[in-house]
Amino acid sequence: MITELASVLGGLVTGVGGVCAAGLLSRRKRRADAVQVLTQAAAQMVEPLSRQIAAMTAELEAHRRVVADSEQRCRLAATQHTSWDVVVRSSLLNLGVDVPPPPPMTDEGPGPPRRVDPRP
Repeated sequence: MITELASVLGGLVTGVGGVCAAGLLSRRKRRADAVQVLTQAAAQMVEPLSRQIAAMTAELEAHRRVVADSEQRCRLAATQHTSWDVVVRSSLLNLGVDVPPPPPMTDEGPGPPRRVDPRP
């Protein structure tokens, strides 16, 4: 009788232990599945945003190149215009025409023009 009781109790304990172990493993699996679903959702959200940021960065760099080229052309034109102003004023003064000095090419006063960096 004690043997039978021990056998029943052993089976009961083994069964309860098996259920507990299965429950713990099942819970871990559900958590792992939930983490995988969240990871996939995040990846699906990040991918389009990464492409959009890459496109915007390329567009910004292209715009910066256009602005830099434009500024370079303006500096070259200003230098040529200043030289031309001096030559024409000297020629007019030699002919007896009183001409005031040409105005500055920028409104910034003395010194090099101030460059504003559009980057934050």
